[in-house]
Amino acid sequence: MNRASCWVALATGLLFGLPAVAKEGDTFRPTISYARYFDNNLFRLAESEYALLPKRSDQYGVLSAGLNVDWKPGQQQILASANKTQVRYSRNAQLDYDGSDYSLKWNWRVGNYWSGQVGTTETVSQSSFENLGPQINNQVTSDNRFASAQWRIHPRFSAELGASEVVVKNSSVQQKPLDYEAKSASATLIYSTPKGSNLRGQLQRINGEYPNRLASIFVDRAYTQTEFNLFGDWHLSGKLTPHARIGYIQRENDTVSQRNFSGFAGRLSADYYPTSKTVLNWAVYRELGNSDDINASYQINTGTSLGAAWLVTSKITLRANGSYENRSFQGDTGFAPPGLVQRNEDTLSGSLSLSYAPVRPIMIDLGLQAGSRDSNIQANDYTFNLFYVSLRADF
Repeated sequence: MNRASCWVALATGLLFGLPAVAKEGDTFRPTISYARYFDNNLFRLAESEYALLPKRSDQYGVLSAGLNVDWKPGQQQILASANKTQVRYSRNAQLDYDGSDYSLKWNWRVGNYWSGQVGTTETVSQSSFENLGPQINNQVTSDNRFASAQWRIHPRFSAELGASEVVVKNSSVQQKPLDYEAKSASATLIYSTPKGSNLRGQLQRINGEYPNRLASIFVDRAYTQTEFNLFGDWHLSGKLTPHARIGYIQRENDTVSQRNFSGFAGRLSADYYPTSKTVLNWAVYRELGNSDDINASYQINTGTSLGAAWLVTSKITLRANGSYENRSFQGDTGFAPPGLVQRNEDTLSGSLSLSYAPVRPIMIDLGLQAGSRDSNIQANDYTFNLFYVSLRADF
């Protein structure tokens, strides 16, 4: 039996075996899906590089099978999921890989005043090809462990303490310097209204480290970041719900102070329901990101996005999305030669998809995606077009 047949057998066992053993009150939801993608510029190459790589266009299949569990014993809730993914390329077989996504979360509650979360997740995925060569098949394993406790002080006021640990590991030797570890702790004060709106003030502390970077005055191996955040969700009407996150960030690196950052960051978004069959989503943001560029310690990502969905019939849904982002690479590393230009890039992307549900567990999707990047470094420019078709069953 080949590997694909094994996957089908596993998925069949999930679909037909598990519901028979589910207890009353338990929720088991097996899923299986297959998608086919056609990408005309898989490695996001500049036009001047096309001749160097004839196999820049490719088609690939993504086969996934998984199980979702939602169990509610009394006041408690246990959420668990397991998903395995197999990706196979037609022309670039060296990039084939198997991914996974596991999660376990306990939403706990004690009496009427105490509640919180304890959980862990693990994902294995493939790195984006935007900044990697075609011969680098790099898988990223990301582990996240988190816990929180919330105390309801008053019908409208709550206090919450939280902690988390993230570990990111890369499989290829070239990407090992990007392995990353971070531990964070936060304290949040929450104000809620009877209509569901809330305002949250948060203090968060993050200690980050790149354990595989060589010790040097030119490259930072660790940093400490302090954030003062204000969150808000408002239910202004039955049709409009705005969201906001505004914060002040201070990042201090372990070597040279010129690589430090301090400034404001945030995200504003809104969900608007003009009719019972349509929804619009809008967001604008300015956020701090880590940089792996030789001539930058961090990057500032500024952008906006707009999405729309229309329930054409009870079985057909049409979706459209568009986004723009500017990435400004900043912070002098002290490593790059004098006069080397820091990257500044504008990325445009858009998508259009049609979903059809012929019967309750089955969903068929057809979609188009297109995008381009305009950089002040010509070799980083690209354009691409992608088409996909997928079949999914959720039981």
